[in-house]
Amino acid sequence: MQIIARFGKIRLNFWRREIFVLKDTAKSFEYLDISELLKFHFVFDEIPINSHYDDIFEAIKFEILLKFEHFERMFNFNSLYQIEIKKALMKFAKSDRKKIGITKILPRFKAKIVLDELIKAQFLKIEPSHEKPLKKTRKNEKLPRELRRYKISDKVKFKSNFARFWFRFIEPDITLLKNGKFSVVLEKIKNDFENYASFGFEILSRELIAKYFNLPNSVVSSFWNKEIEIDIYARVENFCVVGECKYKNRKICKNVLNLLDFKCQKAGISPNFRVLFSYSGFSEELLNIKDPKLLLFDAKDFKILLD
Repeated sequence: MQIIARFGKIRLNFWRREIFVLKDTAKSFEYLDISELLKFHFVFDEIPINSHYDDIFEAIKFEILLKFEHFERMFNFNSLYQIEIKKALMKFAKSDRKKIGITKILPRFKAKIVLDELIKAQFLKIEPSHEKPLKKTRKNEKLPRELRRYKISDKVKFKSNFARFWFRFIEPDITLLKNGKFSVVLEKIKNDFENYASFGFEILSRELIAKYFNLPNSVVSSFWNKEIEIDIYARVENFCVVGECKYKNRKICKNVLNLLDFKCQKAGISPNFRVLFSYSGFSEELLNIKDPKLLLFDAKDFKILLD
């Protein structure tokens, strides 16, 4: 059902966005194996498809690119800030997702209005930072200029994979589509799909961790500060789990684990479990590590989210 939400000066006109889980996507693509299902979920989590597709890019071409005018109307925000809203969403879809990032492309007062209302309208969701403010070691200590200027920032995430896909690939090239340059846009999507899918893979990895350890989804997020970023971070009282996620078309090696250990040391985190997620599996060196506190998950393990 289409709804109209009014918040202050912004009037948003869009389809209500719920969180679509992998199990929902699987209902439309029962014929796909789990590896391919993940790809389709990263794009088609809220779009019903009646046709049969085995290839994600064929589906994107026929179900999105050739039907872009329909979805363009869906993303018409009917607002005085229509241009600013779309600029912000394109920025979030391609950047590190930090809230503060849109102040680089919009005046601060407009950035605040746009972000606040997109969150109120449930188009975006806040991911709070776990970073603590820097403390002076001495009362009169003067921090270096770069540290004084550094701002802790929460991040945002789209409530829908499809919305993020649209504002990463379609909205920036809408003119090309209007001029019939479908193959050009599709080639851009193919070249950047691995990078795009990495965050969707990370989100599903968080859900898997929550289910595996019987944790609320809300406590599993990521950790970042000025120096490092850890893909998976969850702390409940004295229990802590950290992890890294790699959506690559090749197996990952032990250097990923070494880097995770380095990040934890740098951030002062002592986890109970370290977890690695790899879409394409792991090297023999990683598989041969005998450590009960190290967990390895590849694409087939995401079947747990279908139960």
